[in-house]
Amino acid sequence: MSLKIIHTSDWHLGQTFQQKSRIEEHQSFIDWLLQTSEIEMVDVIIVAGDVFDVSNPSIEALNMYHNFLTESYKKGIQVIIVGGNHDSGSRLNSYKELFKILNVTVVGGEQNNVGEIISLFKKNKNEPSAVIVAVPYLRDGDIRRISTGETLNEAHGLFTAEVKKHYDQLLEETKTKYPNLPVIATAHLYINGCILSEPAEKRMHTLVGTLGQIPSTVFSKEYDYVALGHIHKPQDILHPDQLKIRYSGSPIPLSFNERNDKKEITLLTIEKNQFEYNSIEIPLERSLIRFEGKGEEIKEKIKAFDNSSELTSWGEIIITDKLNYIEFNQEINDLCLEKNIEILSRSTRIPNKEYQSVREEFTAGTDNNPLENVPEIFKLRCEKKGIDEEGINEIMPLFLEILEEVKLK
Repeated sequence: MSLKIIHTSDWHLGQTFQQKSRIEEHQSFIDWLLQTSEIEMVDVIIVAGDVFDVSNPSIEALNMYHNFLTESYKKGIQVIIVGGNHDSGSRLNSYKELFKILNVTVVGGEQNNVGEIISLFKKNKNEPSAVIVAVPYLRDGDIRRISTGETLNEAHGLFTAEVKKHYDQLLEETKTKYPNLPVIATAHLYINGCILSEPAEKRMHTLVGTLGQIPSTVFSKEYDYVALGHIHKPQDILHPDQLKIRYSGSPIPLSFNERNDKKEITLLTIEKNQFEYNSIEIPLERSLIRFEGKGEEIKEKIKAFDNSSELTSWGEIIITDKLNYIEFNQEINDLCLEKNIEILSRSTRIPNKEYQSVREEFTAGTDNNPLENVPEIFKLRCEKKGIDEEGINEIMPLFLEILEEVKLK
């Protein structure tokens, strides 16, 4: 009899996107996950970090999490939860002992809770079929003593070495206790070579320090599978010894950068210590879409958009030329109403050095000091935002009126 495992991660329950709740989408995913688990006769679900979006999640998010664990228990599914960088390790761990009643093991993270060896069972079986080395998001101070005066490069090298040592020690202990069982590991890290949804995201991960730039070789080839979390785009990671390392990705697009990503879970089937891997696409209840271009191009793209989603689609507009915003916004609002689209973000991206900085238009200490010509500053700011001359002329009287009121005060 085979052991079936679902690997998922980065749920970010409780996320608000441009001040909009994601509760409906997350609930739809969890309902689908439980239904799919029944259809596929799944024995174990692994959530590889970032269960919640913030360390202090809302009551709604907590209730959704607790209901998922309860429903999984009713279906006889063993659940493994590990903490991510968005989670509070102490909060996840607070119900650790209680959740064991529901056949749920939580490894939230923080010191003294950075790795646990857990037996995985086929439903209604008393003998384990596999073992998981459940490791949460690792902070530098969790696994080593930081020395004063370390450079960033030194700290990164030492941290990487300690991560490898940590996984090697847990693997050695696991192989001693369970010499004939396949071993899975979890990790919530940014592994070198992964592909991000958009290049701009790399800047964020690079700036987070030891969160990123960990080589895949920290995982020994003696592992059979590494279930990764943290990167939201599903993908395999290369390993010199062909070890299967995979990011399952997030179940819903969490930003407009992820609008084109296919969302999925990974289904592992283990039979006679042999692994089979399959990805199952997650049906999305809401589309995220970006409309970018000149004013007329954006209108045509909205007209051509086929909204087949159950929920209202959320859109982002990026304008690349100057136009009359008042007329443009009215037309866009009418078109989006017809297409069941709600625009959450509007911005300009005009590639023109002329508007790179208002300060460049003035020289301090001369007759054209910006503090002495506020209306001109306002005009330049409007131009930088893509407002054409007609639009500026329409709003300038209102600005001058406000400016006079400010001066009187």
